[in-house]
Parts: sequence; C-alpha cells; structure tokens
Amino acid sequence: MTTDEKTEKNGEAIVGNGGLADNYVTSEKGETEANVENDCEAPVPPDGGWGWVVTFSSFMISFLVDGVCFTFGIFFPEFLRYFGGSKGKTALLGSVLNGAYLTIGPVVGVLANKYGCRPVAVAGSIVATVGLFSCTFAPNLDVMIFLYGAVGGAGFGLMYLPAIVMVGYYFEKRRAFATGIAVCGSGIGGFVMAPLCEFMLHEYNWVGGLWIISGMVLNGMVFSLFFRPLECKKPRSKMVKKSKEMTSSPAIVVTEDETFKRKFVASDFIMDSQNPIYRCKSVEIDKCCTDHKDESLARLAYSQDISSLLGTRQRKENAHKHVQNKHLLKPLARKDIFYSGSLHNIPQYQESRTEREFIDKMLVSEESSCSKDSEKCSTKSMCAKLMSFFSSSFDFSLLKSPTFLIYGTSCFLCMFGFFIPFNFLPDLAKDLNISSHQGALLISLIGVTNTVTRLLVGYVSDQSWADALIINNIALMIGGAATVGVPFYTGFGLLVVYTVLFGAAIAAFVSLRSIIMVELMGIERLTNAFGLVVLCQGLSSFIGSPIAGKYNGLSSIVKMWVLDIRKPLS
Repeated sequence: MTTDEKTEKNGEAIVGNGGLADNYVTSEKGETEANVENDCEAPVPPDGGWGWVVTFSSFMISFLVDGVCFTFGIFFPEFLRYFGGSKGKTALLGSVLNGAYLTIGPVVGVLANKYGCRPVAVAGSIVATVGLFSCTFAPNLDVMIFLYGAVGGAGFGLMYLPAIVMVGYYFEKRRAFATGIAVCGSGIGGFVMAPLCEFMLHEYNWVGGLWIISGMVLNGMVFSLFFRPLECKKPRSKMVKKSKEMTSSPAIVVTEDETFKRKFVASDFIMDSQNPIYRCKSVEIDKCCTDHKDESLARLAYSQDISSLLGTRQRKENAHKHVQNKHLLKPLARKDIFYSGSLHNIPQYQESRTEREFIDKMLVSEESSCSKDSEKCSTKSMCAKLMSFFSSSFDFSLLKSPTFLIYGTSCFLCMFGFFIPFNFLPDLAKDLNISSHQGALLISLIGVTNTVTRLLVGYVSDQSWADALIINNIALMIGGAATVGVPFYTGFGLLVVYTVLFGAAIAAFVSLRSIIMVELMGIERLTNAFGLVVLCQGLSSFIGSPIAGKYNGLSSIVKMWVLDIRKPLS
C-alpha cells in the first residue's frame, strides 16, 4: 500500500467528510444532542394566532366562574327556606365559595408551575363540577357549605388563575386588549346567568338548577384543553455545525510508521455565546496509534481526545442550562404575568431594544439552590415547593411600605363589601315586593355595566394623561356613596340606578388593580404585591357576606353603619 493510499485510508477512517465531527456527535449523543434538545429560550408571545383561541377560552371560564359566583343571591332565599338556617350562616355558602377561589391561589401557582396550566384548569373544572353536583345531596347546611363553598370554590380557583395567566403568556403588545376581552367574561357571565338561574329555579327548583349549572361548569374542561403551552424555542445549535467545520480540515499528517498528527489552529475554535465552544490560542493534538488496524478504536480514541477538550465544559454548561430552561417554561416565570395594562407604559419595555431583551428582564430568577443542585431541586417535595412558591410570591417586607399598606387596606375593605350586593340584592328586592324576575334583572344590570366599564377604563388607563389611581379612587367613592343610600331606595327604579353605579365602580377597581400596583411598587414587585393583595381579598370575602347576613341583609347593615356614625354627632 502506497503512502498516498495510507493517507487516504487513514483520512477516511479518522476524518472522512467531517467524519470526526460526525463521530463526536455520535459518541456524545447521549449528552450533547440531548442537551441541545433541552437548551431553549423563553418563548416569545405570538400576539395572535392561537392566542385568540386561548383568549376565548379564558373568556368562557370567566363567564362560568364569575357567573356562578355573582348569581348566588338568586338561590339565597331558597337556601334559607330549605335549610332553615340564619341569614348569617346561610350567607357562608357564597362567602366560602368566593373566598376559597381567591385564597387558593398559592396552591394553584405551584400546581401550574409543576404540571402546566392546561391540566390544572381541567382538574379544576372536574373538582368544581363534583362540588356543585354533590352538594344537592347535602343533608344539612354544614355539609352544603363544605361541598358548595369549599370544594366548588377550590375548583373555581384551579380554573380561574390558569385562564388569566395564559392570556398574559400569549400576548405582549396586545395584552391589554386580549386581557380586556377575557375578563369581560366576568360581566357577561353575571348578565346572562342571573335570568337563567332565576328561570331554572322556578322550573326545576334549586336542586335541578345546580345540576344544570354543574353540567355547564364541566364544559370548562373543554375550554381548558385549548390552553396549549407555548413551545420552547429551540435554536439550532451551532455546536454541531462548528464542530464539523473545525474537524473537516485536511491537516492530517500520516508518518511512515502509521502514526498520525492532527493540528488545530486558533481559527478552528469559534466562541459562541449560546454554545460554549471556546477559542484556543494554540492547540496541538498528537495521537500515536502504532497499531490501529481496528478503525473504530482509532476513531474512538481520537473522538475521546476531542471530548476531553470540549465535552467536559460543554456538559457542565448544558447541565446548568437544562435546569434554567425548564424554569423558563413555568407559567409564572415572568414578573409581568399579572399585568393587564399596555406594556408600552412600563419603563423596562420602553428601554428594551427587542422583545427578547424585555422577556429576559421579566424572567424570575431560579432559586440558587436549584442552580447548584438540580437533582435536589427536581426531587423536592410538593410541600417544600409550596413553601418556596409562597415565600417568593408573598414578600412580607412590603408590609413595611406605607404606600402598600394604604392600598392593601383599601383592597381589603373593598372586597369586604364587594359580594354583598350580589348576594343580597334579590332578597332586598323581595322585601320591597319587587318580583323575582326584576330582582334577577338587577344582577344582570351589574354584569352588563361591569363589562362596558371594564372596556372603557381599559382604554382610558392606556392614555398618557390618565392616572389610574385617581380613576380608581373616584370610582370607589361613587360606588361607596351609592351604597350608603341603599336604605332609602324603595323602588325598582332607584335600585336600577344603584346597580349601574355599583357595577361601574367595581369594574374600575378590578381592572386597575395590577396597573396601580406597578405604578406604586414597580413591575419587579408586581407578583409579590399581587399575591398579598389577593390573599387579603380572599380573607375579606370570607367574612363580608356573613356579617351582612347577621344584620339582616344589605339594607340593615348600611342603616346600622349610618346610625353608628350619627350617634356621636347628636
């Protein structure tokens, strides 16, 4: 065999047409290619496409959840008659339902991060359906409170949070518009469900009505299935391409004793920010194989030498990236996920040159413990993950801020009275000899006013001249003043005026909540502030309606409050 033939043979055996690179990829397939697949970037919201399907699904889930919660007052007189409990205890049915679906948020966050929004929302639909259906067999009011209130509320919480989060995940530039559409399901739900519940109550009694409602809630499972998670963007790794480039060089020197020398120069090693192939100033690899009749052995020996140079660092980098990239796909991994306004109003968005740069700023940093020990992080118990999420979501140092304390107290007091008109207006209408049909119409009016005002407030708050906090305060003063006059509303017409004003007030309050938090605390602390506020609102919802029921409804509690103020003045 001639020297040229030996050279050609050895060149084919060792290199071929990029053979060494191909062999490197093959020999490292279990690590290199697997890590390339795991390496990904946080997905960029498409701002359309399937996002509109997600928006419609979120709209329908808001329709079902708030539609049921807002229309509890339609069933309230019938629950009073059937179970024979006091108004205060019977009102616990509605307050536990509303409070449970707000306070369960931390648990839902952990489940959504671990399993994804779609399975959590599907499970929530099933849980809520079971609670609403099984409560019709409750032998007493206590069991009814547990099944209708606690179980049903927990199911609604599992449905509602993923619905809101998914809209924020699919939209960035159009987030304010998409979120506005999704949350309008709340008002439309109250508008449609109130007369529907009144009809079912008279046609099928409360048991048949709840059976039908539980069937409607089960359809939330269908809408939840449309919550398709965004796929991780997997950039085509340049590592394989570059490795082919740097190993396809014909710089093979074959000596007479059948040894070979392969030389790499600086230009062969290319530094890439995403794929850590590091530049080497002077690298020379000598591999003497005096007896390499088995070509696979020579190939393996040479590929292992390359691995020792590049593979170790590559595997370490990818191992760290794998943990981080799994974190990028968590639904609550973004700091701005609860922000419902236009992102153009956020300084971080204005300062970012590209969407990718803004997304990187909004990513929540993974815990250092997870970065250091991915195996420990992945095997952490659900209880530990719940505590970890709780500590990251509820930054109690915010309680040291007077600004946050004032706004948090405002939210607590607002939610204390938020559900009272929904729960007691039909009963008040009955006391005023207003028909049950007109009593249900009052709830519908709150719903439709709520919808229109959400859209209007959303548009106004995006204007540069608008101050969200001032709009919120004016709305709450109007709603509060209108509620103070409830004892003096003796006819259907005056109650209609009240429901319009009240519906507009609560719509502004809910719509501007996250926007105000960003203005007061900054986008960096939105998740922490939002978590604390919603937790306080959930606790407030538990106690508002029972206290109102104890004092014999909406009109009586307002009269008591007004008289207590007038006593020191007289």
